[in-house]
Amino acid sequence: MMHCVMEVSVVPKKRPWIVTRHGAIEKIDDNLWTVCGDVPGAPIQRRMAIVKLGDGRLLFYHAVPLEETALNEVLAWGQPSILLVGHDQHAIDAQPFRDRLGVKIYGPRPCEAKLRRRLELEGTFENLPIDPAVTVESLSGAKSGEPVVIVRSGVDQRVSLLFCDLLQNNPSRKLHLLLRLLGFGGGLKVPPVARLLFVKDRAALRTHLERLTQLPNLLRILPCHGDLLTTQAAEQLRNAVAKL
Repeated sequence: MMHCVMEVSVVPKKRPWIVTRHGAIEKIDDNLWTVCGDVPGAPIQRRMAIVKLGDGRLLFYHAVPLEETALNEVLAWGQPSILLVGHDQHAIDAQPFRDRLGVKIYGPRPCEAKLRRRLELEGTFENLPIDPAVTVESLSGAKSGEPVVIVRSGVDQRVSLLFCDLLQNNPSRKLHLLLRLLGFGGGLKVPPVARLLFVKDRAALRTHLERLTQLPNLLRILPCHGDLLTTQAAEQLRNAVAKL
């Protein structure tokens, strides 16, 4: 069933750089770009976030291989350096990304062993180099250690929250019928299937998400799956917590 939603396909040992259909680069803020594209073999899209670090290097959250024009635009913006993998079921293109761009891959400690069996892992989130614009926190109560990535932009420290699978923002009208039936639609939420498979402590997750609503200058939420949310981010996150 999850083959329709998450990236759980059996990954060949030498999966090449495969470009699936994707949109144009969206320049969200001065240090934050995104690209949305199809999940291989599944009727849903995924969003890759690209963060420009203080020294000009680029950090990617999720791996979406790009066609040459878009890739060249990214390479002109900065030097690819780091790829964050949300968890072991979200790594289908991670190794090809490393092979093509030379990035170092980091993932959650709880699924470190599974990731190392599939790809060349540099380390876990605890080993990440420090940058004042980026904070990576494994979500409390998540089985896999799935992170939220907190990105701060500009002199006023505008905050963007980047999520993987636990928090999604899927309008029902855009979803395949099966995904609607499984409860993935309906706006910002922790979908029932994600809650079943990826949450071990709902109260802890709720507390962590509630804390995120209190971040000063919280401006937007960027889920991997679903629409970018740019209005009333804190209020909508509180509503999602209430439904959890």
